[in-house]
Amino acid sequence: MTPYRRQTSLPPQPPHAQPVYFYKIIALTFLCLTIVLLGLVIFMSSKRAVITIETKMSPIDITRSVTVGAQDSAVVAVVSSTRVSLSETFAPTGSKEEPGVAIGVVTLHNDTALDQPLIATTRLLTTDNVLFRLKDRVTVPANGTVETAVYADVEGATGNVGSQKLFTIPGLTEAKQKVIYASSDSDMTGGVKTIGVLSQHDVDKAKTALAEKFLAKGKTAFAVAADDASAVFVVSDEEVTTDAEIGVEVDGFVVSGMATVAMVNYDEESLLSWAQDKLFSRAVDNSEIIQPQEGLPTVTLSSFDAQRGTAELSVVYGGQAALNPDSDKLDKSLFFGQTKDEVRRYLLTLDHVHGVDVKLSPAWIRSVPSVSDHVRVIVKKVQ
Repeated sequence: MTPYRRQTSLPPQPPHAQPVYFYKIIALTFLCLTIVLLGLVIFMSSKRAVITIETKMSPIDITRSVTVGAQDSAVVAVVSSTRVSLSETFAPTGSKEEPGVAIGVVTLHNDTALDQPLIATTRLLTTDNVLFRLKDRVTVPANGTVETAVYADVEGATGNVGSQKLFTIPGLTEAKQKVIYASSDSDMTGGVKTIGVLSQHDVDKAKTALAEKFLAKGKTAFAVAADDASAVFVVSDEEVTTDAEIGVEVDGFVVSGMATVAMVNYDEESLLSWAQDKLFSRAVDNSEIIQPQEGLPTVTLSSFDAQRGTAELSVVYGGQAALNPDSDKLDKSLFFGQTKDEVRRYLLTLDHVHGVDVKLSPAWIRSVPSVSDHVRVIVKKVQ
């Protein structure tokens, strides 16, 4: 007899009920991914970087030469020259003083109606009782005057008297002394002689002094106003000689010579424009901004070509330079993914950068975000 086994089974499911579980899994998975993605977006959007760069204005200057006088010159200028000559007496240095005889010139006055002859060595006495004598015989015309040379009666510094309104003539009667007398408009000199041995240093020093006098005489010839800042000068082609030899004992020596004094009168506006262009060209790229100085450049006349009528000016001009906030070297993309230290090391290699501060947020991030809108670069000028 076959045993009876009871069998049970689930009731049959409707056809549309089987995929519901699968769809729930997909929905939950999508929700989780959405939450993760949203968290990632929130995390990424919260990353920020602020890079503050401190920059100082640094002084800069240029020294450039420009040829003027030629038709194609960048600076408008007029070149002129003149030839001057001078002769000056100098004393040797390191010399000693010895007594000498003071000499000078006096004017003899005759307020009478008769000529008055005076022999050589006639005495003339100052109000301080310093005695002089006439060098030559002279006749003072009636109601007139005459100039003549005199010398001190004794050697020494007492003979170096200043100009005198009155010299009496002791050899005349008291009455005549009131109407026949002398006066001087210049000092008596030579009472003390400076004696020394002429050295090469003395000659060189005298030539330098003569060059300054050449320049002064040239400026007078050009009739240039003393405050004319647009005129510069140079002395050239000097031909100088002395009347004494090196090593000879002299109380003085004469230096004579001729020189060419050149003048350049330049247009200040064209020179300033040229100098500014040269200053701006100092910036190799756009990493610098340059601010020119106030006022005009400093100009000197370096050389002069008389045949061509041209001259060379040396121009010194300055200003200040600083970091350009719009420089390509500060492009935000250069900092993407960099750490604070990497950003600092890079920026401190740039000119005019004196300090760097990098702030990242949130606090736990370690590098600059790679989103341009989340990176801020600030350039701050400091004193």
